[in-house]
Amino acid sequence: MSRYLHADHILEAFNVFHRPLVLDEVAGFVAEMEAKSVDEVRLAVDNTLTAGWMHGFLDLEDGMFTLVCDYWGDGQSIQGRKSRRHVAKPKLRRSW
Repeated sequence: MSRYLHADHILEAFNVFHRPLVLDEVAGFVAEMEAKSVDEVRLAVDNTLTAGWMHGFLDLEDGMFTLVCDYWGDGQSIQGRKSRRHVAKPKLRRSW
């Protein structure tokens, strides 16, 4: 069993809404995608969001979670070696 459940749907929620989200909004989105009740997924979503915040992937301010990196498709485009379009965006911000 995976330690951080629903991470793919949580990232998708941030990509769909493109704004800071509270736990209930993310849990509602995940519940809809998983065809489960909000109560069934709330704890797992809360644990995964908290882990994302603790590891620096999310910011938390006034109960609102925000992705630290840009949303998918919001980065600068660069040309790859095979002339395919790639998106450059920071993965993590570290102060060290």
